[in-house]
Amino acid sequence: MASDKITIKDVAKKASVSIATVSRFLNNPTSIKEDKRKRVKKAIEELNYKPFSFARRLAGGNLNIYGLIIPGYEDVFYSFYAIEIIRGIGVALDKYDIDLHLHIFTGKDKFNASLVDGVIFADVINNEAQLRRLFEIKKPIVVINKKIDDLDVSYIAINNFKGAYEATEFLIRHNHKRIAHLAGALNVQCGLERLEGYKAALTRNKIEIKNEYIKITNFSRRIAKEKLEELFSLKEPPTAIFCCSDDVASEVLVYCEEKNIKIPEDISVVGFDDNPNCIYGDILLTTVRQPLTKMASLGVETLRDIIKNKISPPVKIILDTELAVRDTVTFL
Repeated sequence: MASDKITIKDVAKKASVSIATVSRFLNNPTSIKEDKRKRVKKAIEELNYKPFSFARRLAGGNLNIYGLIIPGYEDVFYSFYAIEIIRGIGVALDKYDIDLHLHIFTGKDKFNASLVDGVIFADVINNEAQLRRLFEIKKPIVVINKKIDDLDVSYIAINNFKGAYEATEFLIRHNHKRIAHLAGALNVQCGLERLEGYKAALTRNKIEIKNEYIKITNFSRRIAKEKLEELFSLKEPPTAIFCCSDDVASEVLVYCEEKNIKIPEDISVVGFDDNPNCIYGDILLTTVRQPLTKMASLGVETLRDIIKNKISPPVKIILDTELAVRDTVTFL
């Protein structure tokens, strides 16, 4: 019989066990008794049964596949963050000849943990239960772009508070006092921390925090455009805007061009990300540079070391940001 026609039913019959036992063996060999485990393994080898990637599991103990779970937020497929993380992780995995299993979380936990050796979460947004499930089955995990305090999970995050604080203080040093913030989604840790950094810089410099200058965009350019209409309709519109991301900052640049608002003469703008798409053109965006490629690479390295038992989780790393000063901020 050809190996591609061998089924799990054939394996169960040869090993004299149930189909459910073979299934448990494929997903978690240690979950069944040793005698049955030996019989199932022998049957698989004699029948040359090859379920997806299982031949490599028998040969080397690992599938050589890492999972990457990305929350499916609005504009995810156009997001500089998501694209850069996928690219960075893909390059890092290629270095070790490890395959990537990409999963976009869209509200239901359909991730099959048996297909991968370990998982990298590119942030955790509304999929906390999914993270906890994989943690409880002892699947090796590394979370990037978010600090995890309630589980002993490894993470590599960005110092969003410090980056936002320094960006806002840079505007203050240029004599701006009416500084608006186009904030990200506040159920996302980085969005909340950037808002807190903005507020802390204002408070430290004795500038009143005005709610009318804080607009929630959920990292969406569409929403950002609506919020810009509100900001520029104020009796005292801002003289500067700190944006939660470069994508949102790009919308500010487009809006100002459409409305004939001059940057930086009429409004100063600071972004967050250091998206290369924002440094080409007539005006170059001042922004907070966050080391996304480094974070992605460290995520792969850390997960690989955990899987190979070179280090013990949890590993906790916070990476600093850097202010990239360009053309979009001026003194009042």
